Amino acid sequence: MLSQPVGNNAKMAKAALQHVLEQTIGKYVKNLDAESLNVEVWSGKIELHALELDVAAVNMELDRKAAEAPNLALPFKVVSGKFEAFQVEVPWSSLTSSPVVLRARGLTVQVEPYNRKAQAQHFYSNET
Repeated sequence: MLSQPVGNNAKMAKAALQHVLEQTIGKYVKNLDAESLNVEVWSGKIELHALELDVAAVNMELDRKAAEAPNLALPFKVVSGKFEAFQVEVPWSSLTSSPVVLRARGLTVQVEPYNRKAQAQHFYSNET
């Protein structure tokens, strides 16, 4: 039986965690990369600092939701946003029976008025 050095296991775990984060919050933040990822892999604590919202991606998702349900459209668009910190706790020893905990701290979002409902109706009238 071959075993990998602990350093390689830590790198693989960090890469796996980064992949999961990129697939979940990564589509809504700009600077999710290895440098912003502070990982104590085997402790199960991951902390990301100074994440900036991807305003275009957030507004695109809000537009998509407004097109699906115009009566629930939010009357604003996001202008800027950031997280002070985003933490993930992974319970390695009980991964199948305990939850992974996500915590966002210091979320600041700047918005401005926007008629998303009218935009959604305009979008659908141009499709035909």
